[in-house]
Amino acid sequence: MPMSKDLELQISTLRKSRWVNLSGLVDCATKRLSKPTCQSIQLLGNGSYNNVYKLVFADGTEIAASVSVHDDEDFNPQAKISEIATMQFVRASNLYSGIPVPQVHAWDITFSNPAGAPYVLMDVVHGRKFNDITNDGNGLRGLDGMSEVRQLAVTKALAMLQSTLSAPVPFDKIGSITLDDEGGFIIGPLFTISQKNLGGPYKSLVDLWRAQLEHDILHALREWSRLETEELSQSLSEPKCTPQKFSELFQLLSSLIPYFVPPSSYVPLVLYHPDLALRNIFFDPIDDTKIAGLIDWGGAQILPLMLTAKFPDDLNSTGDDPCEREGIPDEGWNAVPHDWTSFGDTSKWPSVFRGPDDRVDLTVRASAMIKRYYLRQHFSACFAQENHDRYSDDDLCRAMLFAHAPYYLKFHEIMTGGWTSLVDHAEWIRETYWRLSAVKQDGRSAALIVGPNVYRSSMEKSVFDLNIFEKRSSEDDQDGEEEEEEDMHDNNCR
Repeated sequence: MPMSKDLELQISTLRKSRWVNLSGLVDCATKRLSKPTCQSIQLLGNGSYNNVYKLVFADGTEIAASVSVHDDEDFNPQAKISEIATMQFVRASNLYSGIPVPQVHAWDITFSNPAGAPYVLMDVVHGRKFNDITNDGNGLRGLDGMSEVRQLAVTKALAMLQSTLSAPVPFDKIGSITLDDEGGFIIGPLFTISQKNLGGPYKSLVDLWRAQLEHDILHALREWSRLETEELSQSLSEPKCTPQKFSELFQLLSSLIPYFVPPSSYVPLVLYHPDLALRNIFFDPIDDTKIAGLIDWGGAQILPLMLTAKFPDDLNSTGDDPCEREGIPDEGWNAVPHDWTSFGDTSKWPSVFRGPDDRVDLTVRASAMIKRYYLRQHFSACFAQENHDRYSDDDLCRAMLFAHAPYYLKFHEIMTGGWTSLVDHAEWIRETYWRLSAVKQDGRSAALIVGPNVYRSSMEKSVFDLNIFEKRSSEDDQDGEEEEEEDMHDNNCR
């Protein structure tokens, strides 16, 4: 049956990737789901990895069609299958009764279908979204824009959701869920939210981390064996590094691996949702504490409990938002929030203007970041209480999970981030190594590693670094070359 003029008009106005054929998408959905005529199509949402369209058919059925925005060079079909398998696992198992997940009806992970791109057809999730709430009084959005009482209620709901995800899984390997030839659930390679394949599955964290270091060395062998200079970075997006610096950081990280294997209380394998945020959560139309749906399962992983203790994105904060503070460096972590607990000296803050004579009051945003700090404490306590009530979990270590996890999360972020992550966090690696060395010399246990949110100072290292003379000699040579250049310049000017 030919498409109606009204539907053609709707399609012509919708946002899409240039290679996507939305008319073909409608045809695919109609045929694969054996539906009558599609009456309307609209954009439900767009993100970094997918555009989602709502299709309404003549029988009243509503279908969400998720279409990849990646082209065939960047799209990872194995990662997409893992995302689909995870959604099916959550629905099929009896572990996650408090997490409504849309049912997947059909999919195609090729670019040769009539839609011109990989797609997934699933149920539409109904409910309220809180991420776009705006407070007209202060301009803050989402959780930041809510009243304090409502913030507590929503934060508790997020903690209960996290607790539900913390149920031990019936798998014995680290990786991502996928499907076997019979459609059963198994653990396959470990995929990140960006569809990066980290290999595996792995029997232990040590196996995972050693494999990542081996990958870094393979990169060095393939990319750095014919360089004409000592500079390893090959683009502006890569941090400056020399072979010697890479070698130092590589050895330090390798030596730290045994210390960062979490104690036994924190190693049960659980399901990790990498994008737990209000933008992906639907709430009950009436009850702020009841979850109606959780979407965007791309990059979901099976990990030890310790490495899943990341706060929802709406509770995170960074050291440069709204601005950096003197003496409190921004270490630039993705997995661990930067603790804003006070303003400090606001007279040293930068001046930001929306327009002429319209200065932005940065303390409004900073106050919201401080509130997030206390909401994180509320989240942690609610998570522990929910674990106790749901699983009869009386383990005192797990009750402190979110307080104990940061250094393990930082270490894991470095280990899985490639060689550039080693360089970006060089000071943390060095400082952690020397502090742990001092603790070991004192004879204290290294069973659990905790520390400050950021390193504000550096301990005196128990080593005589004779490289300092090479550095001084290099600096003297450079100064001499600059003086010669200045003398030549002066003579030419005369």
